[in-house]
Amino acid sequence: MELVMLGSNAFAHIVEALILWISMSQMYEPKYKQLFTGCSIFLGHIVMFAVFLTNNIYAITVINLLVYIFLIMLLYDVNKRTAVFWGVILIVMMALSELIMFFTARYIVGIKNAGKNTPADIIFMGCLCNIFYFLIVQALVFIRKRSVVFDRNDMSKILLIGSLTTSLIVFMTYYIIGTTWNLHRKESIWMMISSVGLVCSDILILWTNIRIDERNAENECIKIQLEQEKADAKYYRLENEKNESLEILRHDMNNHLNTMLAMQTDDDLREYITSIMEQYNIKKRTTFSKNNVLNGLISEYTEKCCTENIGFVVDIRPGTIDDIVATDIVALFGNILSNAYEAARNCAKSNGGKYIELIVKRKNETIFIKCINSCFIPPKIINGRYISVKKDTDKKHGYGMKSIQNIVGKYNGSHFEQFDEQENEFTISIMLMK
Repeated sequence: MELVMLGSNAFAHIVEALILWISMSQMYEPKYKQLFTGCSIFLGHIVMFAVFLTNNIYAITVINLLVYIFLIMLLYDVNKRTAVFWGVILIVMMALSELIMFFTARYIVGIKNAGKNTPADIIFMGCLCNIFYFLIVQALVFIRKRSVVFDRNDMSKILLIGSLTTSLIVFMTYYIIGTTWNLHRKESIWMMISSVGLVCSDILILWTNIRIDERNAENECIKIQLEQEKADAKYYRLENEKNESLEILRHDMNNHLNTMLAMQTDDDLREYITSIMEQYNIKKRTTFSKNNVLNGLISEYTEKCCTENIGFVVDIRPGTIDDIVATDIVALFGNILSNAYEAARNCAKSNGGKYIELIVKRKNETIFIKCINSCFIPPKIINGRYISVKKDTDKKHGYGMKSIQNIVGKYNGSHFEQFDEQENEFTISIMLMK
């Protein structure tokens, strides 16, 4: 009997560790990879289980609370107050679920000494408490993410709650049958196995639901970004067409003024003509390639870099990007330059200056793109991928890099990122195949 009790409590700690891992990952951004996060949570529950074996209720309560607060604060992107809040809430809900289940079994159903009679009784009560705790925590998660819960088009949340509620009813039915009927040993074993399997299947359903939510969120962000890229491509094309006549005028005026400079010997007039050329940016370069969309995009970042005193060097060889569609150009170069610009503008002059270098070459059917920029703040690495230093909201991290990866994959290419800590320099190299 003691061995069954020990195994039941060990299984309960495993389920509680999974619930903590899954629920916190639903609400907050993990600081580390999922494998490290999960292993850390299981290690914390091993400590809690060791303290549980002492049968000291005060030590168990204090250690459980401290371990949960420490794990949440260590593994997730939350402040201390939030970690304390969720640590207290989860421990309280864990205890409350056990009290409610034992109270229901003993005083409503009428089963005396519930959870202490037989091995089957112990296992059923453990599963009941775990499922009810699971249901309460998921309700709290959905309240925390109420904008998702009340989405009428999303039936997955309703089905998940329905599945957990049904499991709770099934466990209660099993428990009543197991304690009131005279079952054979074989029937009791099958009921225990099915109870444990039902708990595992509920956890698997929730995990699948989370993965689907993450995929839907990514697809929605990518869809919005694609629409933005289409709008940007149209804007850059219109801007380039609108400025084409001004480019011709600027070019002709530059020739006229240079001719006047060569003809006149009066120093005041020469100085006046030079000031006109500088004031109206007559020598300013606005054509970087044969692609109007890319010209408009680079022109925009040229102005931004000029405002922030960022050195911007562009070398795009002729005929390099003729086969890339406009939306892909905006997605690829827009995200590359956006990340480079945000990183460079945060650099101080004392750290080697602020600069961006963009080089695009082509050899046969292969396009080579390389962007080098000063980067004083080291980029984050989440799940093995570099994340820009830009401040995002609502956990929307890394979608710029994800968009770059999508374009690279579309053109059967590859990419490589590198951060040089000594030079404070970030480099992204891309190869596209056509």
